[in-house]
Amino acid sequence: MATTVERMWDEQRSKRARIATLQDQMKRHDMGAVLVGGGFGVRYLLGVSVPASKVFVPADGEPIGFIRQRDIEYVRQHHANLRLALYEQEVSEPCSGLDRNGRMACALADLMEQHGVAGERLGIAATQAGLLIPLIRNGVDVVDAHQVFERAMAIKNDDEIAMYRAIADQYVGTMRAFREASVPGTTENALAGAVVTAWYEAGGEEVSQLNVCSGENMNPWRRWPTQRVLKSGDFVGIDLHARGINGLRGDVSRTFFVGDRPTPEQRALYREAYEYVQAAIPIFRAGRTFAEIAETAPPVPAPYRQQQFSYHIAHGVGMGPSGYPQIDPGSHDAKSVLVTNQVLAIECHFGEPGNPLAVKLEEMVVVREGEPELLTRDVPLDDRLLG
Repeated sequence: MATTVERMWDEQRSKRARIATLQDQMKRHDMGAVLVGGGFGVRYLLGVSVPASKVFVPADGEPIGFIRQRDIEYVRQHHANLRLALYEQEVSEPCSGLDRNGRMACALADLMEQHGVAGERLGIAATQAGLLIPLIRNGVDVVDAHQVFERAMAIKNDDEIAMYRAIADQYVGTMRAFREASVPGTTENALAGAVVTAWYEAGGEEVSQLNVCSGENMNPWRRWPTQRVLKSGDFVGIDLHARGINGLRGDVSRTFFVGDRPTPEQRALYREAYEYVQAAIPIFRAGRTFAEIAETAPPVPAPYRQQQFSYHIAHGVGMGPSGYPQIDPGSHDAKSVLVTNQVLAIECHFGEPGNPLAVKLEEMVVVREGEPELLTRDVPLDDRLLG
């Protein structure tokens, strides 16, 4: 059954807020402009994803999308300030005799001058390496803008938070479909098919990554579904990274029991994993450093530490796969601080090495000054194992 999502956001207002957040980060890092290429970066700024495109973002003013002729009218429905692709721009001698990357570099140098930022730093985020040397030859001070762009995307505006509430509703219907299809005799691949169908019926844009594991495939986590047939008494797990609304991705994991008679060992393991995640959620508050989070995270029982510490305590969720902030035991930026409106996935994989029995759970939250907002409160768990 299709999921009806009530629209409580404004995509154009959200896009303007995204641009303002990025430009604020650029100014903090002394960048006169940023050049963005690639899928989700372009989507973040223009509101639509389109192949072979780039976006030039000045520190002040409207971003310019550089789009192929075949796509320009389609993209114009989402963003007005467009020009033909950089390699199609007119350039003066001696640039006209250069190869494609050389002409693009000349066009960018001219663009920097037109926006009054010639001589300032140009941040590069996810674009071809072949463009870098021609830019440097043209006297452009090129720097890596990945961190700046990542930090900007991590802070969601209010419209994006509204989108995430709707994405959580999409996960509710999809996980229900997964739970209902998890019966003896079906295969992992058949379950994956049911999930994809449910996600699109819920209005999702795409399934970015889908792990379905059952029985012995749960530990170590096999990740990709197989033709293994589910049997009564199995655990079956899912980790679904899916793009829901306006390019934003969710990340939720669940484990369900197949059949009717879980063992005491299965009940105990499920409850341990559930209680760990529930105890972790309240510690993710704005203003706390990553070091404080790692120090106050609930203890992981010794038998499960090796597997659990292969995963994040928590990681950011947004346009791309698990991004900033990433909080891991001993491998995080200790001085970084959580910020209001960051969306995090808090996860666990509890399983003892050498034992196929494992439970994987993952929740999404919005960071607040106090208690975080649990987005996935209504996404079903296996209540039979918690009774």
